[in-house]
Amino acid sequence: MPRIELFPTTPDSLVTLGPTIGVQIGFDPEYEPGQGVPPTLPPDEYPALIDTGAVESCIDTTLASALGLAVVDRVWASGVSGPTEVNTYLAQVFIPALNYTLVGEFAGVHLLEGGQVHVALIGRTFLRHHRLVYDGR
Repeated sequence: MPRIELFPTTPDSLVTLGPTIGVQIGFDPEYEPGQGVPPTLPPDEYPALIDTGAVESCIDTTLASALGLAVVDRVWASGVSGPTEVNTYLAQVFIPALNYTLVGEFAGVHLLEGGQVHVALIGRTFLRHHRLVYDGR
């Protein structure tokens, strides 16, 4: 199994940032899942937290707006501040290190406004397809 290097490279950075991986975010209307070709997205790579506390994956609302992602619904989401209603955005999140694309509606959360360095949370629905080994040494 190939070893995927995450952004944190020391035990201290793993503690302060958590397991972080680079992602590309956008929406390619021509993308066809299962064809073996990733979507054509903006080339910028952003830090995403692999968040075992989140069921679904989410993206930052400021980034979603900057990328012009379409709001497709509103849903209730719950975090440390309790339940709140949020927009969902139609998007693709491509993880280059894994050659893997998440597709669908992503809840918009206020990561950057809250002082986070991450612009996406990769939830447990992603982890059902992968194995995560958290080794702080």
